[in-house]
Amino acid sequence: MFFDRNEIDRRIRQSIRKSEKFIGQGEVASYIPELLNVEPDTFALSITSTSGDTYSYGDIDKEFSVQSISKILDLLLALHDNTIEEVYSKVGSEPTKFEFNSLVPITDKPANPFINAGAITTSSMIRGRDVDDKFQRILDFYKMISGTDKARLMEDIYKSEMETSDRNKAIAYYLKSKGIFDEDPSEVLDLYIRSCSIGTNVVDLSHFGAILANKGYGLYETKDLIPESIVSIIVSQMSSCGMYENSGKYLMNVGIPSKSGVSGAILGIVPGLCGIAVYSPRLDKTGNSVRGKELLKILSYELDLNIFIR
Repeated sequence: MFFDRNEIDRRIRQSIRKSEKFIGQGEVASYIPELLNVEPDTFALSITSTSGDTYSYGDIDKEFSVQSISKILDLLLALHDNTIEEVYSKVGSEPTKFEFNSLVPITDKPANPFINAGAITTSSMIRGRDVDDKFQRILDFYKMISGTDKARLMEDIYKSEMETSDRNKAIAYYLKSKGIFDEDPSEVLDLYIRSCSIGTNVVDLSHFGAILANKGYGLYETKDLIPESIVSIIVSQMSSCGMYENSGKYLMNVGIPSKSGVSGAILGIVPGLCGIAVYSPRLDKTGNSVRGKELLKILSYELDLNIFIR
């Protein structure tokens, strides 16, 4: 983004207008009943640069659950509490062609940390006295990195997801049966679903992304919030596995490491430049926000953000 602030704003607004042709395309997530209650055409975008400048548009105060973007947090905490070798002895690092909640990509271990089986596994590696303590660590970490005190557990989303988690229960118990973890599967699943139910907005989420784009350093002080070695793993896994089974095509088209959630949020990271958060609840068949991914594609071109041709 080698433009002055006014030019950046102009290009972002132009990109948003171009993305309006995708309004109404896709459907909101239905397998979690509470997600059906959202306004389907809500839209919000926030971009935070590594120098701390923020550009925000749309319904920026709208709270939504992070859903699968929480898989980044689960992996971050697992890598903090264990060695890289320990984490990746229990979960793989490769993309999969199967849907995110499938049992198929579990052979000797889950395919990667960004499918449900992988995130349930990394959740099992987070340390704490009990589920409450472990979740508080995840929530406090997100608050610190996103620079907010607003993030919270969205109880309605959490309860709705717990009541409809049969597929994830099967995954958790299957992982336990294979000896991938020894913890109580119901407690591990509870922690995983709680992290999916963290409520945030695009401004705070883009700040979180900007920290990752800034190699884990704070935006307003030279404080190392996340070790560079861990940031490198997170961003590379977002590149290869962050957009479900559509990750390869998305990376070719957009060129921005990203992680999506079925709430309709997408977090994009442009190393050295910015974090991007977009929220638009209508999803395609793979569970990615239709307007969100198209807007990121447009922004990638308009702001010269593609990591492969910068």
